[in-house]
Amino acid sequence: MRLLICVAMLVFPLSAMAVYKCEQGKAGSGTKSVTYSDTPCQGGKSVVIDSSENTLSVVHETGDSRLAHQKEEARRLEQERHRREAQQDKEAMKFARANAAKKKTCARLAQKQKWREEDAAKAVGKNAERARLTARRAAEAYQLECG
Repeated sequence: MRLLICVAMLVFPLSAMAVYKCEQGKAGSGTKSVTYSDTPCQGGKSVVIDSSENTLSVVHETGDSRLAHQKEEARRLEQERHRREAQQDKEAMKFARANAAKKKTCARLAQKQKWREEDAAKAVGKNAERARLTARRAAEAYQLECG
């Protein structure tokens, strides 16, 4: 079936078929209608149009406008890509700063926890319980902040 359709399309090219433009109604009355068909108009007159010249100019116009449209689209897409990359760079820098700040905070809390544990190990008597409590709270703060 497909082969038959392909053969028919090759044998009967559509671009070589005649198209007739028929205008009906009076020019001054404003009720003029235009129809297109593959048969000549009734009571119409023939006008020969050099189709090869018109077709080429239309193709060139279409090609030029298509090229201009593609260039505009490429420029727009490039600007969008640059904007998106700039946004991603900005977000990456923000993430890096936040990560550095968290790392610094965790290092500070780890150091405090270490010092509190050392103080608790050295403490004696009444101060020992207070030092162990302070060390435990420092460990909890570290776990809460740094996981």
